[in-house]
Amino acid sequence: MRNGPPRRSDGTSTGRGSRHLGRRGSRGQSTALEYTLALAVASLVVTGLLLAAGDFVTDQREGVVRTELGVVGEQLAGEVAAADRLVGSGDTGALALDTSLPETVAGASYTIAVDDTVTGQWLNLTSQDPDITVAVRLETETALDPDTVEGGQVRVVYDAGDDHLEVRG
Repeated sequence: MRNGPPRRSDGTSTGRGSRHLGRRGSRGQSTALEYTLALAVASLVVTGLLLAAGDFVTDQREGVVRTELGVVGEQLAGEVAAADRLVGSGDTGALALDTSLPETVAGASYTIAVDDTVTGQWLNLTSQDPDITVAVRLETETALDPDTVEGGQVRVVYDAGDDHLEVRG
C-alpha cells in the first residue's frame, strides 16, 4: 500500500488530500470582490429608495398645494358672495371688503384669475411651482369684472357707477 495522495495513471495527483495553492490565493480576491459587490448592491438599494421617496414627497406637495388653493379659493369666493349680498340688500354707493389671503401655499406663489364665462363665474387659482390650477365656482347677481391678481392682500370692490364688482390685489 502506498502513502500519500492517490495518483492518476500519468503520475499527477488527483487533488484529494492535498492542498492546492490556487485556492488559497483566490480567497483574498473573493473577499474583496464580495465586499465590492455588497457595496454596489447597497448603493443601488439606497438610490432606489431615495428616488422613490423623492417622488412620494413631490406627490404629497402637489396634493397640499391643490388643497390649499381650494381653501383659499373658497375663502375668496365667500368674500365676493358677501359683497354681492351687501350690494343686493340696498342702495350701496361704494363698497370695499379687504381680505388677507396667504401670499404662498406650501411655499409656492400663486395667482387668482377672475373669469366670467358662458359656464359661469370662476376663480382660477394657479400656483407656479408646481404648476397646478384649481377652479372655484362663484355665483353673484352683480356683474364681476375679469382680472388677475397675486395672492396676499385682496380687496373686493363695488363701483355703483359701473354697477360691477371687481377683485383687486
